[in-house]
Amino acid sequence: MSDERRALLPRRNEELALSPTRTQNSLCSVRTACGAILLSVVFERLAFYALAGNLVLFLNKRPFTWESYHAMNASFYFLGLSFVTSLFGGWLADSVFGRFKAIIVALVIYIVGYVFMPLLSPKDDRNSILLPDVCRLHRQNGTYIVNHTREFDLGDSDSDDKNPFDEKCAWLIYIVLTIIAVGNGSFKANIAPFGADQVNQEGQQTTLGFFNWFYWCVNLGAFIGLLAITWVEQMKSFFYGYLSACVCLSVGAIIFILGGCCYIRRPAAGSILTNIFRIIREAFRMRRRRRREYRTKSITGGKMVDEAEPSHERLSFLDYAKHRHGGVFHDSLVEDVKELKKILCVFAVLIPYWMVYFQMQTTFLVQGLHMKLMIDLNESDTKPPHTQLVVAWFSLFDVVFLILLLPLFDRVIYPRLARAGHPFGMTKRIIVGMAFAMAAMIVAGVVENYRLKAFWPYPDHPCENNSIFQTIGNTTYQAADMSILWQIPQYALIGTSEVFTSVAGLQFAYSVAPKSMKGIIMGLFYLFSGIGSFLGTAIISGFYSTGTWFHSSDYGDINCRLPCTMSDEVFTQACHLDYYFYLLAGVELVGLILFIVVSKVFKLGVETQERLQADSPVTFQAEATMNDEKDGRHSIQRTTSDMSS
Repeated sequence: MSDERRALLPRRNEELALSPTRTQNSLCSVRTACGAILLSVVFERLAFYALAGNLVLFLNKRPFTWESYHAMNASFYFLGLSFVTSLFGGWLADSVFGRFKAIIVALVIYIVGYVFMPLLSPKDDRNSILLPDVCRLHRQNGTYIVNHTREFDLGDSDSDDKNPFDEKCAWLIYIVLTIIAVGNGSFKANIAPFGADQVNQEGQQTTLGFFNWFYWCVNLGAFIGLLAITWVEQMKSFFYGYLSACVCLSVGAIIFILGGCCYIRRPAAGSILTNIFRIIREAFRMRRRRRREYRTKSITGGKMVDEAEPSHERLSFLDYAKHRHGGVFHDSLVEDVKELKKILCVFAVLIPYWMVYFQMQTTFLVQGLHMKLMIDLNESDTKPPHTQLVVAWFSLFDVVFLILLLPLFDRVIYPRLARAGHPFGMTKRIIVGMAFAMAAMIVAGVVENYRLKAFWPYPDHPCENNSIFQTIGNTTYQAADMSILWQIPQYALIGTSEVFTSVAGLQFAYSVAPKSMKGIIMGLFYLFSGIGSFLGTAIISGFYSTGTWFHSSDYGDINCRLPCTMSDEVFTQACHLDYYFYLLAGVELVGLILFIVVSKVFKLGVETQERLQADSPVTFQAEATMNDEKDGRHSIQRTTSDMSS
């Protein structure tokens, strides 16, 4: 099958000799190479989710005390950038460094950025109220000095100032997040294809086995990061949480480098993405040239005659790049690029889904911080012991539902429906998944509505609340007397939606993409996922800047009613995170309708079924297994063995 998975640019001849070199070395083996890669994946995923899972809490609590909405935007920015840069990281590996060197560069960038996270964190969250020294530099008489006064660190911010970059230490935090996101995106884009390079010569079964272990390791790293490291961050100190995660990331990098003697290293042989841009550029050049020729027309019988182009043939834009129309590219290569159009359309209408998906690390977490985290362990005692739940733990419900439902649907439900003559195609799966995502937003909105009613329970006294005070580190939150366990359904619905939309979306793309284009499908998938996260930032920033639903008078407290003084119990403005959730449900509904339209226009269901029937059972099973055996937290990072081409 390897001859069918060729890129637009041919591989160099020396690549074929790399595999025997390793097998002749008795000290190295496929297991050693794959083991080093898999261990590095575990440690990298642990570090990533240790940061992404609790970033909003880190910025919202002391000493930074960012407004909730600015903290959410920073998280949206970090997640979006880490996905968008994956496309660039893959291009860099294919065109400049090769995958091995690209991963090394990515890990170095990753670690350099991560080192700043413990430096930005106080060792004792309960006692430290001072910002790190680097955040308190002030220029005085031409020299930078450190301001040690508490008033500077904890002074009230101007309620009218809604610029996120005026938050405490915002400039450094955004720089650090950018560095980490670039490193993470480049690592993420190349580590799975690099692993596939190690096993491609070992047969299909070995390849499948590697990817099963790959996704299991991704799961393991995400699970440890979300379960253990986030507990340390919330209950002990962000300093020790980030320090341990940084050490793990460094250990993973060392393990990866130590396995270098055993790796198959394919040199940079040119990127498909580069050829796509060349084809587009050539199409622009030839169309402009044809139009110039058209202007040199002759007038015959009062009509304008195009001497350069036969009147019976209508060309699309990319057709101008074909060799038979004056371009320099083979017709088949141009046709492959044209096939990407329908994939890009599908990815574009899935953007609303990703806007919903990324709420788990942002708005869901802020909502949870304002709900009751304590659980009574023994209510019979006069002073019952309590345990405080970790807000980031609830993302694990998404993981659990995904892990349980994926094999159930893949091995039991889908085959039975197919045998009964009612195949549940990929188009139907995507539609059902988007419906579940919409339901998740509706449920989140209902939960938020009841949470606000629990916080403001007195209709006759609208400014009198019934809140509870709960302390996380050195920060106290005014929370509603409503258990955070009510958030479980919305996380579960997101996990269920991934079983359908996220898995089927990528399987569809791989099934309809030309074989020469399969290598960039993952990068494009990441790109549109990141766009969804950035749009989440844009929506929140838009409402926040106009004072609609989100207000800044109290560091972004989502309970607010303004002005609401005790002497005059009247409010004219109120925070409504529930309206935001309902809005996202509406956006998801629009995305669902657009997907149905796109599927009808391109006849996606019929064409996908024909492609799948044309594929051999072994090939399709390989792709399906490698897509379905993926992790919950890393669920939108699927890949197949085709990425190795």
